[in-house]
Amino acid sequence: MAFKIAMLQDRPGSGIRPRYLEILKRESPDILALPEYYHVGYADDSVLGSCFRRDKIISELLKLSSDLKCVLVGGSLVEHINAAFVNRSYVMNSGAIIGYYDKIHPYDNEGRGLIKPGYEYRVFSVRGIRIGILICADALYPGSFSNIRGLAPDLIIVPTTSPYRENESRITKFRRDQALFAEGAEQANASIFKVCASGQIAGHKLQGRSLIAQPGKIVWRIEPQFESRSALIVARMPEDISGHHLDIKVHWD
Repeated sequence: MAFKIAMLQDRPGSGIRPRYLEILKRESPDILALPEYYHVGYADDSVLGSCFRRDKIISELLKLSSDLKCVLVGGSLVEHINAAFVNRSYVMNSGAIIGYYDKIHPYDNEGRGLIKPGYEYRVFSVRGIRIGILICADALYPGSFSNIRGLAPDLIIVPTTSPYRENESRITKFRRDQALFAEGAEQANASIFKVCASGQIAGHKLQGRSLIAQPGKIVWRIEPQFESRSALIVARMPEDISGHHLDIKVHWD
């Protein structure tokens, strides 16, 4: 089925800027995706800070999903579960939680080394679309895409915080996009929507390189010269999600 998806590339802790909220209300996307750790505050010195605001964050996400009457992949936040911390992404539909996914491949030093891996790939069937989620470093493991393929997703949303790489060439960036996401889409037999944070998180500079991939190819991306900027991307996907005739609007900060 045809659908409209919005991806918000912005600095963690920004919340939904009023201008972007007005655009979202006007565009009325079926799906809104936020970046990994989008709820870590400006003053937090670690991603663990989002854990202590968990209830407030969930309440705000539920309201956003309800107000926009959309499916919301709410970035991710740290949850304290069974004496362990996990990096969790919630999926909501019009103000109701329909599920969550815990990052399976956290970095060794993520959350000061306290983030534990999730254990189950998941796909959520909502509004006639099967939505899979992988979080950031999950995409570095080819097995992630081949494993989630068995769950038959139509699309995979990848909330991401990507560290800034000084002096990295344009061609190196594009080769990595191809190797990870174009080939990952091929392995999963699904469209991939990577939604990145930009700016900084916990004092570390980020590169915002949101993109859309189809099996074997990158069909759209934020160009390297704009990777430090905030943007709201709205893509209208056709009935045949093959990467042809995509209608994509980018609203810059």
